[in-house]
Amino acid sequence: MAWKTLPVSMERVLQSLRDIPASHRMGGIEGVMVKTFRKHVDQRGYFIEQLKRGDLDDAGAPFCPTEPFAQMSRSLAYARGGNPPELIKAFHWHERQWDYWDIVAGNARVVLVDLREESPTVGRIQTLMLGENSPRMVAIPPFVAHGYQAVDLRDVVLTYYVTEPYDPDDPDEGRIAWDDERIGFDWSIQNI
Repeated sequence: MAWKTLPVSMERVLQSLRDIPASHRMGGIEGVMVKTFRKHVDQRGYFIEQLKRGDLDDAGAPFCPTEPFAQMSRSLAYARGGNPPELIKAFHWHERQWDYWDIVAGNARVVLVDLREESPTVGRIQTLMLGENSPRMVAIPPFVAHGYQAVDLRDVVLTYYVTEPYDPDDPDEGRIAWDDERIGFDWSIQNI
């Protein structure tokens, strides 16, 4: 698969991050939305409504996109353990597509990096825990690089909804190495 080349604007943002430690760029990213799920539990198990028209995020803003979803996919990532766990799937980005991520099995640390040159949170890094221990969904805007890391010994199953269908002739997908020095994110797990 051919990945998109980094646009000049994203390259400028990445170059500008070199001199700012990642620890100084942590926080919320403009446009990223989080929806915490409500579990309906009884003696048989539980039920969660993942997405429905009219949903609000945790801050009370509309959560579903204005355009309809185009595709739903599932990804399995094998956990290998260790500190940090060996499994890191990062970073990728899109020009047009919104991603809606739900970790349905296992637990993962999701890492987002705002690479939108005109964004009020340009360069900021946001981390979220998603999975069985933190049942919620995150909506990721275009030009926000994203990836995740398995944080326990269980495999991670990611279900995601996207606003653009995958087109092998023109994939809306770009890659940046998980350990890109310009982003400078420390993937180690801190034991307390």
